[in-house]
Amino acid sequence: MDQKSFKSSNNVQNFWWQKKTFWGQNKSDNRVGANNSMNAYKAKVVYVNDQIKAPNVMIIDDLKANLWVFPRRVALEMAAERWLDLVQLTYDPEKMLSTVRLTDYGKYMYQKWKEEKERRKSQKWKDTKELKVSYAIWENDLQLKVKKAQEILQWGDNVKFSIRLKGRERMYAEKAVQKLDAIQEMLADYWKAQYSTPKKEANWYSIILFSK
Repeated sequence: MDQKSFKSSNNVQNFWWQKKTFWGQNKSDNRVGANNSMNAYKAKVVYVNDQIKAPNVMIIDDLKANLWVFPRRVALEMAAERWLDLVQLTYDPEKMLSTVRLTDYGKYMYQKWKEEKERRKSQKWKDTKELKVSYAIWENDLQLKVKKAQEILQWGDNVKFSIRLKGRERMYAEKAVQKLDAIQEMLADYWKAQYSTPKKEANWYSIILFSK
């Protein structure tokens, strides 16, 4: 399609803004949001749709075919007509030209998240995130900690749970160990063991769960 053959439509533009409200960069596709561990993914800034400020854009489709260069306004209308998004891949400041992908923004970000997840899992070195709990932690608070640990493990990092016993609390060492054992059981599907017995370090009891 060349620029001359494309006809804009006010109706298309109206639908576009409705779609933008739903698909904007700070909103997630329901299919992506359904995966809790997606929340742990911190992607670099991605410019999408009207956040792209270059006056002209080169459009690449999902099959990596070059659809040519269009004025930004025309490109946005083309995306709106197809109920798709423009996702900026690169920007050339000298030519004031953005190269963009004509795609579904939600699917695009989900694919990027999966690729990054697999890359991190293949790394020999992994981060260990520490989560501190109390031996008497409330059940609702414990569930939130467990959910956070699940996201971290799915993302490919390790999790360290630790409990500190102060003063007279030291008499509850057995409860601290039981709490850590219970946490391990709750996360059984998400970690592999290097050692399964909570370690004692001074006034601290801890366990490290290694991502699969």
